[in-house]
Amino acid sequence: MRRRLSAIAAAGVAAVLALGGGATATATGGAGTNPDGGKGGKGLCAPGVPVGPEGEKFYDPPSPLPEGEHGDLIWARRVDAPDGARACRILYLSTLQSGTRVAVSGIVAWPDAPAPRSGRNVVAWAHGTVGGPRQCAPSAVPNPATDLVGYYTYDSPWGIDVGVPALTQFLDSGDVVVGTDYQGLGTPGVHQYTVAVTETNNVLDSVRAARQITDTHANHKAAVLGWSQGGGAAAFIAQNYKAYTPETNLVGIAALAPAANLGPDFRGLVLPGPTSPTSPSHNAALRVNVYRGFLAAYPALKAEDVLKPAGLEALRGDGVMCIEHLADVIQENVGNAGQLDTLFQPLSVVPEVWHQRFRENTAGLVTSVAPILVMQGTADTVINPNSTDEYVKRACRFGKPVVYTKYPGATHQTIPHVAEPEYLTWIADRFAGRPAPSNCA
Repeated sequence: MRRRLSAIAAAGVAAVLALGGGATATATGGAGTNPDGGKGGKGLCAPGVPVGPEGEKFYDPPSPLPEGEHGDLIWARRVDAPDGARACRILYLSTLQSGTRVAVSGIVAWPDAPAPRSGRNVVAWAHGTVGGPRQCAPSAVPNPATDLVGYYTYDSPWGIDVGVPALTQFLDSGDVVVGTDYQGLGTPGVHQYTVAVTETNNVLDSVRAARQITDTHANHKAAVLGWSQGGGAAAFIAQNYKAYTPETNLVGIAALAPAANLGPDFRGLVLPGPTSPTSPSHNAALRVNVYRGFLAAYPALKAEDVLKPAGLEALRGDGVMCIEHLADVIQENVGNAGQLDTLFQPLSVVPEVWHQRFRENTAGLVTSVAPILVMQGTADTVINPNSTDEYVKRACRFGKPVVYTKYPGATHQTIPHVAEPEYLTWIADRFAGRPAPSNCA
């Protein structure tokens, strides 16, 4: 991870084939510029936890990877935390959808107070889209353990969305909070963006890693809060977590504007949603990001089947630019000239093997084994509200508890804030063992 400074404009966000996440771009400084916070001696996270290297070397795992189970900690390093809490960067073992072992980075935070005898419940945060390159990792900013600071705010010095929504509220409630970067963000390898099994493995293994820090006193109860890309991951976790981490007692998943409808979206079967002047270019950046992630996960797929020569150039850009930077470059090079069609092969000629993979990564085709809360803004130009409607209809067919709340006028960037009272209460109720409600028609 080398230091990069992105050229960021306040670009709008994508529509129709909107499959991405929080509006983000390259952080102002790479991991090599990050001071280690906290008050532990030389970065010590907690007793018994190996101390990872400083700066960018933290994200370079040992080669070969150490032996161990998925979810095992490799090392950690303390960072600054909210008042009354402690926090660490972590590096842990996980697996790709192919079964290949990888290292994944993230953060964990917990109350700096005596734990209850039953231990602390765990909230797993699954972040939204930041792009494809290593330097886009949310944990790589100097102080990643903070309440969400959105890219589209005047408070943010970063080119990415940083932090966890309602982090301080979860900590005040006595919860452990863990957030994965996902494979390929921070650590080596091409990020398998929107590849469901890889993302869900990374999230579930972050919960295991949090338990390995004994000072957290994390128990086996967990809830997942995901946004956009992470909301789609959360939807899949609700379907398959028992097979991968059977010891985890997943009490529920809360999905903010989830990217859960890839199959129909990439068939062009979903009615258009809200749009903005620059959303077509942002949508194009997200689409390139999806293609890059699938090409990494499924070697039989061919880039030329979905991308024209100009699109292949954008694909290379996706390997060095976070999402808003890439969107700006696309806007400048082809969007302003109305030539976005020069990037992509028409959906109608995309080979069936691609569509098969999109369908495999579409949530709601099998029953959930955990209660679901879905929250969607009606003015969202990143995740098409019509796509979320389709996902919820599928999820409701199985007779499991699903609550779907639409927030009039809420955008993709505001939904984590305006829906905060709902998901805080809903997650607390699941931890308390109260019956899960449902409003399926």
